[in-house]
Formats: sequence, C-alpha cells, structure tokens
Amino acid sequence: MQTDHKSRRLTPSGNAAESSAQGRSRDETIDNRDQAPKVGHRRFSRRDLQSLLLMDKIEEVLITLRRLIRATDLHSKQLVKTAGLTAPQLLLLQAIREKGQVTIGALAKEISLSQATVTTILDRLEKRELVYRERSSEDKRKVHAYLTDKGADIIRDAPTPLQEHFVRQFRDLRDWEQSMIISSLQRVALMMDAEHIDASPVLDVGDLDRKDSRQLPSEKEEADEGN
Repeated sequence: MQTDHKSRRLTPSGNAAESSAQGRSRDETIDNRDQAPKVGHRRFSRRDLQSLLLMDKIEEVLITLRRLIRATDLHSKQLVKTAGLTAPQLLLLQAIREKGQVTIGALAKEISLSQATVTTILDRLEKRELVYRERSSEDKRKVHAYLTDKGADIIRDAPTPLQEHFVRQFRDLRDWEQSMIISSLQRVALMMDAEHIDASPVLDVGDLDRKDSRQLPSEKEEADEGN
C-alpha cells in the first residue's frame, strides 16, 4: 500500500514534466515558424520572399509575351523572305485556291477581313500577277477573284502560316483548356488597355494591307520617276 501511495504522489510530478516538455516543443515550433527563411548567407523576411516570387512571376509573363511577339514577327519576316508575301496575302491566296472562284465579299467573309482591306491586298497581288479579277457573266455587279499559275506556284512553296500551326494545336485542346486560354488572353488584353483596339483574326504584325518588303520592278520605276 505504501508503494501505491508513492506511485500516486509521483504521477502528478511526471505529468508536470511531460506538460513542460510539450510546452517547450510548441514554443520551438512557433519560433521556427516565425524565423525568416534563409537564402545563401542572407536571411529574408517572408514579405521579401513573397515580393521576389511575385517579381519572378511578372518576369515570366513579360518574357512569354515577348516570345509571342517575336515569334510572330520572325515568322512574318521569314514568309516575306521565302515567298515575298505577308501573312494576310498568303491567307488570301489560300482562300482563293480553296474556293476556285470567289467574290470579293465572300472572300472578305472567309478570312474575316473588311472588303476594303481585301480589295487593297488583291490590288497588290494582281500587280504581281498572282491573281486576276473578272466580272461575273451572270451578274455584272459581282467581281470574282481567281488564282494564276504563278500564284498557285508561290503558295505551294510558301511556309505554313504560323496561324495554321496554332489553330491545329488549339483544336486538339479540351473545351475547358480552350476557354481558360481565351479568358487569360482577354484578361491580358484588358491589363494592357488593348481591349478596345480593332483587330482581325490574323496572326501578324503591322498593317494587314501593307506592302511586302520586296520592291517590284514596276514599283521601283515609279519610285525612280518620283525622284
């Protein structure tokens, strides 16, 4: 009975020691939690670390945007260099090839450009003898565009438009992935105050009805005469 009494007297003391140890463990956990992370030989506060992580994310976004712009620009330059065409000109020629014969209005609707822009592009292509236009024998109010043999040859050897690569891969995505990309890009456009800028669904830089960088002989003669 005496032994039991001693055991009962030791039990509170043992619990107190255990509680004290648990308390120290909790204090150490709190201290470790509040301790600033250390990178190399420098210790950063959590706010500093969050700022660094945010800057990394911002840089990733800006780099990605820069890559998109550069990819579009480089492909446009490569297209002009190899085929002497701008991206809108190539898309227009491809649309004419697919349709066989097509009115200007239908052509504008096919590639989602205004009739005025399509007419200007056709003027340049016709000057290079890549297309020709004729009035319909059934309705003189309608003008059809046709591809010449020279035009067929040039688009056959032209590189695949960057836009076509993108469209092919975009279609392979799931619906939720497509929606996520659209939503994210629209948010980026809003953040860059670009949501109100008029734009056509053509992956290209610069004016869509611009000349290509190569100067045709007839254009060079006109420039020389002007000087």
